[in-house]
Amino acid sequence: MAKNPSAEGIYVMCRGLTSDREQKYPAAELRFRPAAYGLYIRHGEILLGRSRFTGKWDIPGGGVEPWETLEEGMTREFREETGVSVRVERLVDFRESFIAFAQHPFHSLRYYYLVSANDGQTLAPDLDELTSVGWVRLDEIQPEECARGDLALIERVMKTEGSRD
Repeated sequence: MAKNPSAEGIYVMCRGLTSDREQKYPAAELRFRPAAYGLYIRHGEILLGRSRFTGKWDIPGGGVEPWETLEEGMTREFREETGVSVRVERLVDFRESFIAFAQHPFHSLRYYYLVSANDGQTLAPDLDELTSVGWVRLDEIQPEECARGDLALIERVMKTEGSRD
């Protein structure tokens, strides 16, 4: 990776994905990571995956490739992780943070979309990333079972959108 002379001597605190512990990284090592996620709500439940890395419930989605739009990247990641092809309805949230994953620091830009899909699709988790995928009711989710902020986002979207039947 090329060094950025303007970042010399600057450090950024990055929080780990699997813990709340922060670690200091040289700013020149940071990588931008735009990512997009889909909230698929149906019959009062949300489709979530159980992360192989953290053991927590995850909103399906992930990193967007440089040649993809945010919506293209989200629909691809959603399909890869769950087996479900979705349609984007609208953007519902954006979050920015500094994270560390696999000893690499990232400036994380996360876009969250409300999505819909045709019924009858078979759930097929990506077993390299998830241990399972399934429909979960809000009252079945404990705060510690989700990434920081995800449960509040799910609650807000389910309250404002209701059950998308």
